[in-house]
Amino acid sequence: MSFWGLVTWAGLGLVGLLYQTLLVFKDPLATHYPPLKPILIEACHQLGCRIHPLRIPDAVVIDFASIDLKQAAQAQDEMLLGMDEPQWTVQIHLRNADKVPVATPWLELTLTNVQDAALVRKVLNPVDWGGADVISPGEIVEYELVMKLKKQHSAFMGYRLLTFYP
Repeated sequence: MSFWGLVTWAGLGLVGLLYQTLLVFKDPLATHYPPLKPILIEACHQLGCRIHPLRIPDAVVIDFASIDLKQAAQAQDEMLLGMDEPQWTVQIHLRNADKVPVATPWLELTLTNVQDAALVRKVLNPVDWGGADVISPGEIVEYELVMKLKKQHSAFMGYRLLTFYP
């Protein structure tokens, strides 16, 4: 192989390495080096990719969570009227404890019985409730959800709430 053949292969290898680096590290580079973001967005536009917010599992902390029967007096009236499904209010406060913006995680809510066995498990996407898809550093976002439970599931004794990225 000639000298120019080797140079051509080396150049193609370098282009491939740059392409792969862009695809793998585009999100952290755009987050940690904001001046590069416009260049990365343009490069992704040409290559058919997108810049996404970082997904850092330990960055988002659940500051507060509660599940309460929706206005106990109103719930009693609804049960007397024959509505078998009581409504529960779920309140969740998430805080970004990191120094960079991160993607809003999904939530897994598990209602448990006395033996801590799962009665109901729900996977929830806060973005579907109208929440932002990014949580800024130090920001606390509050969500409130009203859910109906079948009568056999409404006797839960506890719950677990986890954050995750799909």
